[in-house]
Amino acid sequence: MSFLLASVRKDLARWAQDRTAVLIWLGIPFLIGGLITSMIDGGGGSPTGTLLIADEDDSLLSGFVVGAYSQEQLGELIIVEQVSAKEGEARINDGEASAFLTIPEGFQDALLNETPVTLTLKTNPSQTILPGIIQDVTEILLDAGFYLQRLLGPELRSITDAGFEGAPSDAFIAAISVDIQHKINRIIDKTDPMAIDLQIVGPPPAEPQPNYALLFLPGIILMAVLFASNSLAADYWIERDKGTLRRLVSAPGALTGFVAGKAIAAAAVMGVVTAVVLVVGFAYHGIVWSKFIPSLVWVSLGGVGLFAWLAALQMMFPNNRAANLVTTILLFPLLMAGGSFFPLAALPDWIANIGRLSPNGFIADRLTGELTSATTWSIDAQSWLTVVAITAGGLAVSVLRLRTGFARR
Repeated sequence: MSFLLASVRKDLARWAQDRTAVLIWLGIPFLIGGLITSMIDGGGGSPTGTLLIADEDDSLLSGFVVGAYSQEQLGELIIVEQVSAKEGEARINDGEASAFLTIPEGFQDALLNETPVTLTLKTNPSQTILPGIIQDVTEILLDAGFYLQRLLGPELRSITDAGFEGAPSDAFIAAISVDIQHKINRIIDKTDPMAIDLQIVGPPPAEPQPNYALLFLPGIILMAVLFASNSLAADYWIERDKGTLRRLVSAPGALTGFVAGKAIAAAAVMGVVTAVVLVVGFAYHGIVWSKFIPSLVWVSLGGVGLFAWLAALQMMFPNNRAANLVTTILLFPLLMAGGSFFPLAALPDWIANIGRLSPNGFIADRLTGELTSATTWSIDAQSWLTVVAITAGGLAVSVLRLRTGFARR
């Protein structure tokens, strides 16, 4: 036991001096994770465009047209600015807006009297989606105005011809309301025999989906753990070059304690790295802190398993350079498959199933379930046993490899 504790203290003391490596392990995931999160959350959701409107008619109906672009969900897509014709022309030519609409003088009279009128809409050629939406909405508004004039033309003319200086009288409002109601009733009487009684059954309410940016968090955490595991695994080569391993092979039982000490020290390092990323992720996404401990223990234990197997793999090569080259190249397919660049929950099922077979993908998938579940300690017992078995297997292979020749080179 004393040898085990001495091995742990020795490794922690040596690794604590290499602060640059710790910053790299944390810096790369934070950089990539920050860029991904900013692309998802930083844009505030849907893109917005600017519509410049020069209302030269300044009438009741032209005001309705201007206001229509700012209603409900359309108002979230389009920012309307009223400008002069000269200013609007200059800004659309400079590409400062998605579209520029000119409502000419006499628009209201032309609409009420059914005479031709032209609205000029200029769009920004450097944009595609938003100018198309604005054009479609404008055409719909013109069609709606045509049918509104056909249906309520006399009433609209009465309102515009009244020329109220203040609020209209109650008698005028009542008369107009009665006329409109009579027309609506006549339309209902004519269409009622053709009315169809529809019973629309909507789909069952969908379960609330987690924040898409949150789905990236497990993969980002495993990215930091993989970088740390690979660097720590290379420490066996340093120990061999210093002659430590040759002396341990000849000491009964010391080799097992040495490997166990490295595993415990690696678990401590993994815990620190994981804790930093988890604290930032929990604070940013508003995850309940009761999930922190099970998430930390799960990732730290899985990190030791990754460390053990990467160490065993590195010992298969003739020199440190070849070992580092191969394991570093291996990291990127693991990161791709394990959900560090694309979350498994967002991939097609067959691709996600393959990704869950990778060691880091398995850990990230169960961590995703823990972070998004309604309860804490939601990872099942079989998954815990699997990670324990993987970790124990990797450490056993490392001990075997040390005894069969790596330490004596």
